[in-house]
Amino acid sequence: MTRRSVLCSLFSVLCLFSGCGPTYPKERIKESIVDICKKEYKIDVKASTAGKTIGIYLPLPNLIDFTFAITKDASDKINDVLLSVTRVALSTDARYDFYCVIAHDVRIPEIQVVIIKSVDDVKRFFLQDISRGEYSKRMIIDMRVSPQAEKERTIRDILGKMKLDEKTQEDVMNDFFRTEPSELGEIGYWNDKFYLKGITLAEFIAEQIASRIKMEFREDKDIYKNFSLRSAKGRYVFQGERRLFSFEALAVMKEKERPREDIILRKILDITGGVIHSYRFTDFDFLDILERGENKFLRVSRDDLELYRVKKLRFENLIKAVPA
Repeated sequence: MTRRSVLCSLFSVLCLFSGCGPTYPKERIKESIVDICKKEYKIDVKASTAGKTIGIYLPLPNLIDFTFAITKDASDKINDVLLSVTRVALSTDARYDFYCVIAHDVRIPEIQVVIIKSVDDVKRFFLQDISRGEYSKRMIIDMRVSPQAEKERTIRDILGKMKLDEKTQEDVMNDFFRTEPSELGEIGYWNDKFYLKGITLAEFIAEQIASRIKMEFREDKDIYKNFSLRSAKGRYVFQGERRLFSFEALAVMKEKERPREDIILRKILDITGGVIHSYRFTDFDFLDILERGENKFLRVSRDDLELYRVKKLRFENLIKAVPA
């Protein structure tokens, strides 16, 4: 983020807390975002809302290059849009908790980049409550094939084999398969329609922790040297009256003769405890971690997780094998 961007956003925060009236009234949230992007950056976007979440669709002519990396021009435009949404979210009389930008490459619209930010994280960063490095880790960035595009392609094939006419196919798609997403991984934009949901803090934390696990495997030299992370997933789920954070990872050793010593479980536990504490989040009963590489399972209560975080409980007292 440029110095100018920081100053603009900081100005918005100061206005918000100084009692100024809303610059962007809640009745014109979507229009305000579209207008700023168009007038100040000459970028055409679409905006929508779901619950306390703002969604922005950004079509780009050159989102990715031949290596599937985001291009410099696309990165600049995404940052401009993020800044625009930040200004609106911090200077409105409506309460929004999250915003996400969905960027598509118009050449291959099946590929999308989804960026999700917490409004409170933005406020804490500009009030210097969290560092720049921590702030960057709290942003979820995901490049993937549009889940809705994949779903519609599969269903279209099935309906085609049933020899249904086009109108009937459209009716079936609209009635059964063009529904609101149930999780963060289903957020997107496809065929002129937003697939957006009201994001909760719990699912945002779970997705962010999974992202941090992947990041740690890339940045920690010792772990990267010895392990290859194949997958990492995080969810916030209900089991009856119990509320759980559930994480699953598959890490493969590069040197088979070296003992694992539960390095993966310990690392995930450390990351999870730190992130949950940093958000002061207590609305859960247990934390489950499944490490599929050696079929190890760990269940930790909320209280034990905090005792472990402050080093009043040893890891060895928590670990156990996956039940049969």
